[in-house]
This record gives sequence, C-alpha cells and structure tokens, in this order.
Amino acid sequence: MNCDALVIGCGVVGCAIAYELSAAGLSVVGIDAGDPAAGSTGAALGVLVGISSRQAGGETVQLRLKSLEQFDPLIARLEEDLGRSLPVNRRGILKLLREEEVEAWQETLAARRQAGYRLDLLSPAEVGSLQPGLRSDLAAAIYSPQDRQVQPKLLTQALLEAAQRKGSRFFFHQPVQKIQRSSDPPFRLQTVYTPALTLSAGHVILAAGLGSSPLAKELGLQVPLQAVKGQALRVKAPGIPLGPVVTDADLHLVPLGDGSLWVGSTVEFQAPHPEPTLLALQDLLARAIRLCPALAEATLLEHWAGHRPRPVGQRAPILGWAPGYANLLIATGHYRNGVLLAPISAAILRDLVLKGETALCDLGPFAPRQG
Repeated sequence: MNCDALVIGCGVVGCAIAYELSAAGLSVVGIDAGDPAAGSTGAALGVLVGISSRQAGGETVQLRLKSLEQFDPLIARLEEDLGRSLPVNRRGILKLLREEEVEAWQETLAARRQAGYRLDLLSPAEVGSLQPGLRSDLAAAIYSPQDRQVQPKLLTQALLEAAQRKGSRFFFHQPVQKIQRSSDPPFRLQTVYTPALTLSAGHVILAAGLGSSPLAKELGLQVPLQAVKGQALRVKAPGIPLGPVVTDADLHLVPLGDGSLWVGSTVEFQAPHPEPTLLALQDLLARAIRLCPALAEATLLEHWAGHRPRPVGQRAPILGWAPGYANLLIATGHYRNGVLLAPISAAILRDLVLKGETALCDLGPFAPRQG
C-alpha cells in the first residue's frame, strides 16, 4: 500500500496530523498498535491550560497560546465537516491561589493582558459568585475565560472521522514489526511492515507517544521518554453548580455536559504500571473533598489511569525532522499538553511535509533537516 504520508500512532496528535494532511490533499494512512486514543490521549482530561499557564513567557508558552487560538476554528471546521456539534466547555479555567502565590502571578497577569488576553485576579467573594461550594480558606484565584476544555476521546474520534471523509485510511491493532530503510544517509524509510500491512510512504510521521522510543531506537535514534502516570475519577454530584474547570495545585474538577465531572488527575513519576492504585485514589478523593465538600456525597461512575510521555533531558514536545533521515518526522513527548498542542503540532507537521520548513515555532533539537 502506497501513500503520501504514513502516521504511526492514532492518538489526538496523530489524528490531528492525519486530518491536516488529508485536508491539504495528501493521501494519508494512519496505523496504531491498539485502539484510537487508547494510550496517553485516554489518560487526559482535556483541560487546555494556555492563557492560565503559570509561565509569563518563552517559546513553550507561545506554542500553547498559538495552539489555543487554533482550537475554536478547528472545532468549527470539524463540526462543518461532520455535520454535528462537538462538546466544548467555554466557561474557562478557575485556578485557585494561596496567599504566597498571588504576588508570583503579577508578571504573568501583566504579560497576558499586554498580549490582548483576558486573565483576571479574583477575590474570594468573586470566586464564590463564579463557582459556589468551594473551600472557604481561599486567598484569591486566577480566572481565564478564554481557556477551554474538550473531551479528548471524542475529539480524537472526530478528527479520525473527518480525516476519513477526506480520504485518509486508518488501521488499528497493527503494531510496527519491521521498518526497512535505505542503506546510506540521509536515510529514507522505504517500507513499514505490520502483521497485515506492507506500507510505503513519501513521509513517515512517528506520533506513537511512549511507543515512539522503541521504534526510534530501531532506527538508531534517541527519543528518551519517561512514563508519568495519571489517574482520575468521574463522579455524579447533584447540587454542585457546574461552571468553569476548577484547578487547585494539580487537582482538577472538570464539569461535563451530562451533569457529571472528572476529578483528577494525579502525577506519579514512580509508577511503572498504569493500573489504578488505592493509595493514589485515596489521596485524590481526600483533596477533592477538601476543595469541594459536597463531593463527599458524590457517586462514582468511572475511573481511568494511564501514562503520559514526558521527554527526558529536553523540552516538551519533540517535533520536527529526525536527524539523518530525509523523510522521517517526529511528533511525540507532549506530556500533559497533548490535547492542547494537537492543533499546532498538526500545523507544524503539515508545513514540514508540504514545504520542508515551518515558521510556526523553533523546532529545537530535531530541526533543521540534516542531510
């Protein structure tokens, strides 16, 4: 099977790349070792922390803001392509602060406002009016009404379906078994083999999350990624007004359109297996109930646990040309911002495939193309 672009990995980033490339008129094939959004995309709450990011500036912040700006247009395009609406929480993010944190936010508040974004510092009384029922010992809060929250699996499915309508083909439960490349540098990936497919592509995009590391190693590349575990609970909590996403340190309360909300998620650096652990969940529940006491009466509906890919020794994400290769690109290591950075990652990879370069960001260690 021949195509213009082969995307290895069909999480939210891989499906966004497939969608943008197919929209540009390329023939695209996507493959995944499992189901769509079954990896790190399935271990995400879809909270798009862009404007309310703590850092005042820098390349990582600019990448987040550029991607956030693309989200509403992307959702509008998908809704037009699919003929249905997609769930998006446009009530923003409410980030609770302790007294010692208020002064540290002043530089970020000024930077966002100067850039034309709305970012408000709220008093405890204003917090209570916006989201009643939270703990009473608040010092202040940051409110970002332009930040968003989406449902990662539904967004991934929408990207996949829209890409299919533009001609993309996807194959699941097809792990890469062997990759054949040319003998001399700059190397070209010539053929990719899975249990049922033999694939040749003009460009190959490695977007397989944690699975990118072993595949890259087979090609003589170092893409070191650390698996960081996260867990969350979905609960039904009648009587709790559902407004913006509420963040308290690393704890999120994420309201969903059906009256339930996600409570999560943990950040566990020494957790080799993605199975749920009672100790982490106990801590999660205790923190959630302290934040919103009414959650003590909530009903448990669902739970997830999974790993996110965190780059080791370099910034996240890893985007760009693979050194020494003429037709291999990397799009992985998005850590906790894969959903937020999916639109900008897809736009960057589209530019690289079509034009060989991009003006959207400084790609760091994987750019420019070597050879």
